[in-house]
Amino acid sequence: MKLKDTFLIGAVAVAGLTSCVSESLDAEGKDAGTGSMALNVSVKEPAATRAITEVTNFPVILYNADGATVHSWNTVSEVPATYTLSVGNYTVESHTPGTIQKRMSTPYYKGTADLEIQKDVTTDVDVVCKMQNASITVRYDADFLSVFSTWNITLDDGSDSNIALSFSNTDGTTPDVVYWLFEENVSQLTLNFRGTTKEGSTVSARNVLTKAQATERYDDDNEYFGGGDAIVINFTPVESTSGHVTGITINATVTFDETEETVSLNVTDNGTLEPGGDTPGGDTPGPGPGPSDEVINLNLPDPISYPFLGAASVDKNIGDTEIKAEKGLKSIIVSIESTSQEMVSSVGDLNTNYGVDFIGGAEIVGNQDVVTLFNDLNQPLSVPAEGDTEYTFPIGNFFELLQVLVGEHTFHLTVTDMEGNTKTGTVVITITM
Repeated sequence: MKLKDTFLIGAVAVAGLTSCVSESLDAEGKDAGTGSMALNVSVKEPAATRAITEVTNFPVILYNADGATVHSWNTVSEVPATYTLSVGNYTVESHTPGTIQKRMSTPYYKGTADLEIQKDVTTDVDVVCKMQNASITVRYDADFLSVFSTWNITLDDGSDSNIALSFSNTDGTTPDVVYWLFEENVSQLTLNFRGTTKEGSTVSARNVLTKAQATERYDDDNEYFGGGDAIVINFTPVESTSGHVTGITINATVTFDETEETVSLNVTDNGTLEPGGDTPGGDTPGPGPGPSDEVINLNLPDPISYPFLGAASVDKNIGDTEIKAEKGLKSIIVSIESTSQEMVSSVGDLNTNYGVDFIGGAEIVGNQDVVTLFNDLNQPLSVPAEGDTEYTFPIGNFFELLQVLVGEHTFHLTVTDMEGNTKTGTVVITITM
């Protein structure tokens, strides 16, 4: 099957149900007999959420001692009260429906449990699903909102995916909570802030957030960020005696999953960012402005919506995202978030077949694998070279591929120039029934 056909059809369904019981033999080659499993699946909610998550729609997969799938159920509610198995050792897994992504709008839970089946015995097995991603909340106080007209905030966890979490004034004054998947051994977050005051001053700097203390976690007690952590970052402007902004203070806290106690995160430089540009009123200027629209410009299209199978009637040029970088392009990372599981699975196939990871974040600059991919999909495009100052990323090339995938598909773009300036933006495409 061609890749294009695979993309249009979507993900392969969960392995079909089977009524067979695998044969188990004893040391003499005789049938070792059977026992049964009684399954219970639950969610261990982080203390910070105090929520109740239903598990009835969680899929369940049963593996044998060799890691091969013995049986699977589409939902917990389909699992019988007892299920007969040959004597032996097994592992049971359950998780939130779908595939976990780097950035999500909801928490993702997963759990496993080992199981030994003995002859003529019903064995209880409890699968406790724990939150795999962390919640990150950004808050602006009233003084911040009264002072700044525009701002851009990025959080980089240093992971191999090279995706930075971004917040800006375009996300509103109370941005939604983001659920973020940390890779292993992430001990610090690099925070970049760039804002323009209503008086025209620019405040910009780079700071690092680390854990000040690790009260409790699901399984261990260390300095790394991980699933179940609830991180809250507050921004407050710093004003001089003359009333002009001289910087910004960051207060960051984290609530760990086993406790309701909230503790502070260490923020280098005491969380104060020095101002850049000319500060009115004679205040001392700081280290220089962040990237204005003249340094990095993203001309993003408005949200795009069209009906199921309606791509042929949509002008693909309306999806063009024009990018200009005065200092030259270093990187353009494009990642895709979708409410359609078929979309997520199909995009995952692109990584398997071409090494282009639009889920984790695909580099566009100089990436010939991207060129090959879209040529094979009969949607040719070119990619910029490092140092180019202009490029148009044709998101419209995805229209034909999306036409049967109903849902909201969000394209996240992170652009970095040769001097390390970064700007982010999103494009949303919605396919309706």
